Amino acid sequence: MASLVGTWDLVDSQNWEEYLKEIGMGMIMRKAATSFKPTSIISRDGNKWTLKSVSTLKTTEITATEGVEFDEKTPDDRNVKSLIKIDGEKMIHEQRDKKGELVTVIVREVVDGKLVAVSFKIKLIF
Repeated sequence: MASLVGTWDLVDSQNWEEYLKEIGMGMIMRKAATSFKPTSIISRDGNKWTLKSVSTLKTTEITATEGVEFDEKTPDDRNVKSLIKIDGEKMIHEQRDKKGELVTVIVREVVDGKLVAVSFKIKLIF
C-alpha cells in the first residue's frame, strides 16, 4: 500500500459542488471549498495512517489506525465516526454521522501515477 504515501496536488475535481450540497454544506462554504486546490499528504507508520489536507482556506489532519473506528471532525465541521480500511491497493475511508443515517465513503487509489479519490454519499433508511 506504499503507493498511496506521498504528497499529491489536486489537479481536477468532478461533481464536487454537487457532493458538498448533498451533505448539507451551505452555498457560501461550497463556493469557497470549490475554489481551492488543496495538497493532500498521506503518510503511514505501520498500520497508522495520517491524512493531511493543506490549502489557503483550511488545513486538516487526521491520524487513524487501520480497521479501528475513530472520531473525526470533517473539513466542513461535521462530527462523524470514521473507519479506514485497506482493500488491496485501495484505501476505503467511511464517515458515518452521529445518527448513523448518512455515510460518506471516500475511496483513494493511485491510477496512472495520480491519486484518485472518489467520494459518495449513502443515506440509510430503516
